[in-house]
Amino acid sequence: MPRVTSCLMVAFLAMVLAPAPARSQSAANVLLEPNEQIFCILAAVNAAGYDAGIGFSAPGDTRQVVREYLQAQNAPILPQLKKFYADHQVKDDPAKDLGQYISLALMVGSAPDFKLTVPDAELPPDARDVVGILPLVRTFYTQTRMLFLWSRIQKKYDEATERYTDAVRQDIVLTEAYMRFPSSSYLGRTYAIYIDLMGAPEQAQARIYGLNYYLVITPSQALKLNEIRFQYLHFLLDPLAAKYGANLDQKAALLTIARQAPTLGLDFKDDFGLLVTECLIRVVELRINKVPPGDAQKQLDDMTAQGLILVHYFYDSLLAFEHQDATMTTYYRPMVDAIDVHNEQRRLFAVHFATKPPAAVTHAAPAQTEEQRLLDQGDNQFFQGKYPEAKAAYHAVLENDNPNSERAIYGLAVVYANMRKPDLAEEYFEKSLATAHDLRIVTWSHIYLGRLNDLNGKRDAAIAQYHAALVTAAAYPMALRAAQSGMQTPFGSQPDGQQGKQ
Repeated sequence: MPRVTSCLMVAFLAMVLAPAPARSQSAANVLLEPNEQIFCILAAVNAAGYDAGIGFSAPGDTRQVVREYLQAQNAPILPQLKKFYADHQVKDDPAKDLGQYISLALMVGSAPDFKLTVPDAELPPDARDVVGILPLVRTFYTQTRMLFLWSRIQKKYDEATERYTDAVRQDIVLTEAYMRFPSSSYLGRTYAIYIDLMGAPEQAQARIYGLNYYLVITPSQALKLNEIRFQYLHFLLDPLAAKYGANLDQKAALLTIARQAPTLGLDFKDDFGLLVTECLIRVVELRINKVPPGDAQKQLDDMTAQGLILVHYFYDSLLAFEHQDATMTTYYRPMVDAIDVHNEQRRLFAVHFATKPPAAVTHAAPAQTEEQRLLDQGDNQFFQGKYPEAKAAYHAVLENDNPNSERAIYGLAVVYANMRKPDLAEEYFEKSLATAHDLRIVTWSHIYLGRLNDLNGKRDAAIAQYHAALVTAAAYPMALRAAQSGMQTPFGSQPDGQQGKQ
């Protein structure tokens, strides 16, 4: 594909990103629009007691107008709705409180039925927690004449979407021009950006379900363009990490170094493909933003200190990428193959990893609790193959600190799996699915249970577990490969490279 984006692509994007009622998907697979399901569920939650950020709403704004309308309807179902919301409110985290209803809204079909698009057992954990609200929402929808309300308020949503249209179009075109391939290369996948006016301001909540990517944005003073592009880069690059997973596996020895970084997230320590993608995205952002070399080097040093160990490598690789004509889809594999593990190990030997969050975090980091210390200890011992020691650390957490610790329960499950104790492993993976909200833990618990079922000759049960894993696996390249492999071939029927704690 030429480096200069064609007029045809611009035309496609203009059609996709225009807030038109038809909302048809174009070849570019990018949608920017309101979403009626999100509006209806969040409107009901607002009527039920969700008040986060309401003090920042100006009189007469859309959220206030909707709340006043719903209050005037005095729906008979409202007391039940209020009780449900109160019983399920996440009081210490307004973002998670809103997020569980956003997750649910992304998993249901259109009004007035709001039917689930996946079986109950395959819902993401936070959506599963509040799925019981759907019968109440259906009744509330009818009693408050919400179809009439939506027709009244949709113009405000279209105006909010229009505010983003030109800037998002330009950003998508610029990103695709830099990468030299359009999102339409990925048939059957969608990146949907939904603008919603019923949540607390300044929210940008990202989700990846199945093969589709979502970003839900609430009112904000400045456009959330960085968040939109970050999720879009994942949309473009995640499939490459999954496709060339075998090539990445050959460089995975570098993960031992990354695991030494105290501030690096556990997801990155578990999934080398995810770490590679994060490093590449951060560098693409620097190059697209045309950050001066001196400032870029300082940012690369800071990112390396946080555990993003390949940002320097990818920065040099992208400089070379910019001076040739191949698309990123073609350039990706040789770029990964050219990683010299020994050279990177020598370069990283002198790195001093940061022990505190980046300076942008203004509040003081809380002191590490005994539970966190034991969990980190157990994880590190597992990565080193010290399974009895890891088991002791996880047991100590469950017995002395937190009997419902999802990390400890999952940790014991994978320890028992690696110690060849399938009955205990299955017991703890089932417990993990019952308690965990971390999507990586949920995804891999389904995969491990699928593998255990395969080894026991229960192929139908195994396929059901792999299928459930695929709902959330796309965010984790190694998990996606494992779930797809399990769907195609029973685990244990051929050599498998996905061993260890994933």
